[in-house]
Amino acid sequence: MTHARLSARLPVVVVVAVALVALATALWLLPLRVADAQGHATKPATPRGVISLSVPGYAAGPVQLSPRDGGWLGEFVVHNTGDGPLAISRIALRGDEDDVRAPAKMAVRFADGGGTAITVPPGGTRKVLVTWTPDREARVHQAFAHVVVTSTDESAGEVAMGVHGQLPRGVSFVTDHVLSWLVFLPLLAAALAVAMQLAGHTDDALLRKVAIGVTAAQCVLAAWACDAFDGDMTRIDGNDGYQLIERVVWIRSIGVEYFVGVDGVSMPMILLTSVLGLVGTLAATGIQERVKGFYAFYMVLLTGIMGVFVSLDLVLFFVFWQVVLVPLYFLVGVWGAELREQAAAKAFVFTLVGSGLMLLAILALYANADRTFLVDGTTVTHTFAIPELMRVAFHAKQLTLLGMPLVKVAWVCLFLSFAVVLPMFPLHRWLPDALVTSPTPLALVLVGLVMKLGAYGIVRVCFGVLPEASRWAAGTVIALGVVNVVYGALCAMAQTDLKRMYAYAAMSHMGFCLIGLGSLTPQGIAACIIQMTTSGILGAMMILLLGALHERVKTGEVAKLGGLGKEVPAFAALFGFSLFASLGLPGLAGFWGELLALFGAFPLHRVLTLVAALGAAITAAYHLSTLHKVVLGQLDPGTRKGPALAPFAGKIPEITPRELAMIAPLAVVAVVLGVWPVPLLSLIAGGVRDLTALVNPPGPDQIAQLFP
Repeated sequence: MTHARLSARLPVVVVVAVALVALATALWLLPLRVADAQGHATKPATPRGVISLSVPGYAAGPVQLSPRDGGWLGEFVVHNTGDGPLAISRIALRGDEDDVRAPAKMAVRFADGGGTAITVPPGGTRKVLVTWTPDREARVHQAFAHVVVTSTDESAGEVAMGVHGQLPRGVSFVTDHVLSWLVFLPLLAAALAVAMQLAGHTDDALLRKVAIGVTAAQCVLAAWACDAFDGDMTRIDGNDGYQLIERVVWIRSIGVEYFVGVDGVSMPMILLTSVLGLVGTLAATGIQERVKGFYAFYMVLLTGIMGVFVSLDLVLFFVFWQVVLVPLYFLVGVWGAELREQAAAKAFVFTLVGSGLMLLAILALYANADRTFLVDGTTVTHTFAIPELMRVAFHAKQLTLLGMPLVKVAWVCLFLSFAVVLPMFPLHRWLPDALVTSPTPLALVLVGLVMKLGAYGIVRVCFGVLPEASRWAAGTVIALGVVNVVYGALCAMAQTDLKRMYAYAAMSHMGFCLIGLGSLTPQGIAACIIQMTTSGILGAMMILLLGALHERVKTGEVAKLGGLGKEVPAFAALFGFSLFASLGLPGLAGFWGELLALFGAFPLHRVLTLVAALGAAITAAYHLSTLHKVVLGQLDPGTRKGPALAPFAGKIPEITPRELAMIAPLAVVAVVLGVWPVPLLSLIAGGVRDLTALVNPPGPDQIAQLFP
C-alpha cells in the first residue's frame, strides 16, 4: 500500500480502532455491572427518605401569608418521596438574635402536633403552618423569611421554603409594587416617543404632556412611599432593614433575582430623583430638535437612575447602571452644544472602564459567596443578593489575587468604578466638558442625580458588602475627599465660564461625601447622605439659573456679564440666593452636610479636616467673587449690543413665570432644610444606624447625639 493511500485511509482506521476499543471495554465492563446489579439485588440498598417541599396548589414557594384568626397564616407541605422513613429533626425560621431575618412574632410548627420534629413515612406528607401576628401599629408591613427544614435526607442537606406576607396599604396593585412603578413608569413616555416616531407623528405637544404627567405621577408615588416609610426601622426589625420590598426569582440558574427595596440611605434619593425628574422634564420644553429622541433617551435615563437606587441584587444594580450610561452618551453627543461628540466620547470611555472594574468585582464576590436560598427557598451555591453578600465573611476567607487580599482588590475596583461617576480627582476629567455642552435638562440631571450614583454605590456596595476593607481604606477615603474639596474649589476659582465653574464646584461638594464616609462615624455617614440630597437640590437650582441666563445672552463668560442686579433684579436675587446656598451659608440646606462631615472626621483626622475647612473657605471666596462680578457693576457693552439681546432692545429679559415655577420650589426646600433638617435626619436615622454598626460599631451615646 502506498504512503498516499495510507494517509487517505488513516482517519477511517483511527475511527474503527477507537470503536473496537470502546466495544471491547463495554463488553468487559458489562459482567461487572451485571454482577454489581446482582450483588445489589442480593443486598438491597438501605431504604431512605427523600425530602420535598411544596405549597398546596403551587409547584414551588414562597408561601403567601393571608389574614386568618386575627393574624396571618400560611402553610406548606413536607413530602417524603423516598422508600424509607424521613426524620425531620428541626423546622425553624432562618436567623437568630445576632442575625435577625424575619420580623417579630413569626412562628412555625407542624399542623398535626409534634412541635418542630417529626417522622414522615414513605410517601407520606406533613403540613407545616407559618404564623405572623404583627402589632396593630406595626413598624414592619412586610414579611420575607425562610423556614429551614433539617432531615435525614443527607443528599439534600438543609432545605428551605420561602415565606412572604404583606399587610394591606391602599390599592395593592400600586402600593405593593410602588418601587416598580417608580422605576418603569418613565418607560411609558419613552415607548410613546418611539411609537410617535415610527408613525411619523409630527406634533410633539402630546408627548410633552405625557412626559410631564408621568414624572408628576412619579412624584406622587414617591411622596406615598415616603409617607409609608418608617425612618427608625433597622435590621433588628427584620427584612434586613429594608422596606417596600419586591423580590422574585429572575434567572434561577445563576441565582439572580428581581430584588428591590429601600432603607434610610436610598429613600432620600428616591424623593430627589422623582422631584428633579419632573423639573428636568419641565425644563425640556425648550428642546426643539429631535424632540421624540430626546424624551425617549431622557426617560430611559430616569428609569436607570431610579433602578440603581432601589436595586438589592448586584446583577440588577449593574444592569440599571448600564441603562444610565447608554442614554447619557447619546443625550450629550446628539443634543449637546459645541464639542459634544468629544465630551460624550470622553464620558463614555471613563464610565465604561469603571463599569468593567465593577463587573470584575461583582463576579469575584459572587464566586466566593456562601450557600444560601432564593426568595422561594431554592438553594443556590452563590448569590448576587446584597443583603446576603453583607453576611459573607470575605475577609475571614483570606482569599488572594496576584498575592494581594481579594477583599481589598475587589473593594478598590468597586471604589474606582464609583469614583469615576462621583467624580473624584483624577477621574473627573469627563465632567466639566459634559456639563458645559449638555442642554439644561440633562445638565440638571447630571449634577443633581448622576453624580450621586457614585457616592451611593460606595455606600451601598463598598461599605455595605465589604466593611472590613472599608475600615482599611477609611483614611485614604478621607484624604481623597479633602483633595476633591480643595482641588475642585481651586479649579472653580480659576474658571471664566459659569457652567464650567459650577462643574468644579459640584465636584468639590461631593468631596464632603467622601470625608463623611471615611470618618466611619454616624455623623459622617449622615453627612454623606445629607450632602447627596441637598447638593442635588442646590445643583439643580443653579443649573436652571445658568441655563436661563445662557438662553438670554448666549454666553456664560463672567467677563461679559455683570449688573444683573440692575437689569433683572428678581433673577439676580435668585442667583445670589443659589450662590449663598451653594457655599454652605448657615440657615440654608448646603450647610448641614459640610458641617457634619467635618464634625465626624475631626476627632481622628484633625489635620485633614482643617485642610478641608480651608477648601470650604476657598469655596466661599469664589462664590462671593462670582456674586460680585455677575450681580453688581455694569453689563458689558458688547453683550448689550450683541445679537442675543437685539430682539429685546439690548435689555436682558426678567425671569419668566415658567422658570420661577421650576426654581422657587427648590429654593423653598433649601430654606426649610437649612432651618429645620429634622425631617431629613429622621428619614435616614435607621439606615445610618445600620451602616455605622456595620463598618464601625459606635457607642449608643454617639447615635443619641445625632438621632435623639
